[in-house]
Amino acid sequence: MDTSLEKVNDVKMEQSFVGRLLGYGDLEILTGSESGVDRFICMEQPVRFKTAMLNAKEQLAHGQASSGQRSVVDVAGPIEQLDSLRRQGLLTEDEFQQQKVQALIKL
Repeated sequence: MDTSLEKVNDVKMEQSFVGRLLGYGDLEILTGSESGVDRFICMEQPVRFKTAMLNAKEQLAHGQASSGQRSVVDVAGPIEQLDSLRRQGLLTEDEFQQQKVQALIKL
């Protein structure tokens, strides 16, 4: 599924005590699209991701978004996070590939 930034309504984050210590958690992105909720389980640095996404949404709402130009860091960041989870054994290879495709589509 693909969800545009304009359709994001809210972001729900859950972190266990251990997740806070190790820097991972679960995100649910509530949208107005057909999918309704996009779930990311055991995401590395969920607070950072949530903050960046909500800041981008705010910039988009105020017409400050860039004209489609993204830096390499913007594209590589989410994939590096997924790869880190895969290397830690928190994602299988199939889960990594599926979430990587979802992340690329959303970018």
